[in-house]
Amino acid sequence: MSSAKAGNYRKVALASIIGAVCLLYISFFAGIDISPIPKGIDAEDTAEVVTDAPVKTKKPVYRRGPEVVALNQYFKSIGYSLNDVTEVPRVYIKRVPKGLGELASVDERKRIFLRIMLPLAMRVNEEIGARRERLMAIQAKGISGTPVSEHDQQWVEQLMKRYRVTDGGIAALLERIDMIPTSLILAQSAEESGWGTSRFVRTGNALFGQWAWGDDEGIVPKDREDGKTHVIKSFGSLMDSVRAYARNINSHPAYQGLRERRAILRAEGQQISGWELAETLTKYSERGEEYVESLHAIMRANGLNDLDGLEFAVGDVPPPPQLFAALED
Repeated sequence: MSSAKAGNYRKVALASIIGAVCLLYISFFAGIDISPIPKGIDAEDTAEVVTDAPVKTKKPVYRRGPEVVALNQYFKSIGYSLNDVTEVPRVYIKRVPKGLGELASVDERKRIFLRIMLPLAMRVNEEIGARRERLMAIQAKGISGTPVSEHDQQWVEQLMKRYRVTDGGIAALLERIDMIPTSLILAQSAEESGWGTSRFVRTGNALFGQWAWGDDEGIVPKDREDGKTHVIKSFGSLMDSVRAYARNINSHPAYQGLRERRAILRAEGQQISGWELAETLTKYSERGEEYVESLHAIMRANGLNDLDGLEFAVGDVPPPPQLFAALED
């Protein structure tokens, strides 16, 4: 073979090798499979094997909104937990944190909501207790013949109007101005607000779905029937909502049965039980007995009966973050 032909063969061989290497690299980076398919296996069979291979997926990251994080951190900083709680800090949260309804953990949502609500319920009962003690002191003066000041007389008259008492005097007022068990307040607020996630509580601090009339007084329900004018009453703070709820329970004719049952328990020296008073609330909801069963289920599942009778801790705690702080107690 001449040297010219040998040179040509070497050039052809070198070009073939370079081409094969380039094709291999191109197929590698482009993801092209150029390997031969064994006899007896067609392309569709090969594709099925590749498709059926397990695909690893990343687990979604569990995120909490910044307000939820801030409130959780605050509760932790003051040692406020519902586990074996014996004393409750005087912490009055103005509104629920944004992002509460987006929490993936239902248990965490419930813990946050109950820690918000517990001091509020206790504070409202504390206010009712102070009012009740003053009434009894005025009543004792009347029985003993001690003159009652004009200021006290006017105060009693105002209460009679507020609590819809037309006769019976202070004795009738005392039947109405009485505590509502913490367990019942917590159960109803959870039921009515969806554990603090409803549109009404998020936009108007409306925990209990109380009706009002006049569009400027509250929030228009999305499912309100044509011709209806009621709204869901809104409040400046969660505390105001609890106060209005307590006055509604203690004054509305629909809840006379609750007040009578409570008066009997008090007269007999028995514990005023949220579980027992819940049985009288068939008129609070159109669901009737089913509503009572729902309240009992909430009390049972979340150990709310254990929260009755708790007392406030002695001493102050650092205030909550400003965006949650109530302007007044």
